[in-house]
Amino acid sequence: MMGGMGMMGGAMGGMMGGGSMWAINGMAVMHDDMWNMKPVLTLTRGKSYMLAIDNQTAWHHPMHIHGHSFRVITRNGAPTKYREWRDTVLIPPRERAEIAFVADNPGDWMFHCHILDHQEGGMMSVIRVT
Repeated sequence: MMGGMGMMGGAMGGMMGGGSMWAINGMAVMHDDMWNMKPVLTLTRGKSYMLAIDNQTAWHHPMHIHGHSFRVITRNGAPTKYREWRDTVLIPPRERAEIAFVADNPGDWMFHCHILDHQEGGMMSVIRVT
């Protein structure tokens, strides 16, 4: 299965309305609402998945998944050389990475930018494995 996740920036409320600055797939979750997050993806335990992560911003984003390790398969459509195991991948501005992993750990797992200002500004979500 191929799933896509877009990271978006923009002043969606931002400093003017106390809203979020960042989003994943158009969903922004502020820290005080993180316990009510709906999953951006629901995956079946034991199946293999490939996620496309698009950085549609002008900033670098180290994207991190809790509870799973993955391999970076491509960057901007080109195969990666080593495909080593990771739990975080740095996505440069306006670039894309495809990651592959087995959803072998059931539960709700945080998927977020590891830059805390970005995470606190809404760039976090949940991937559910059932």
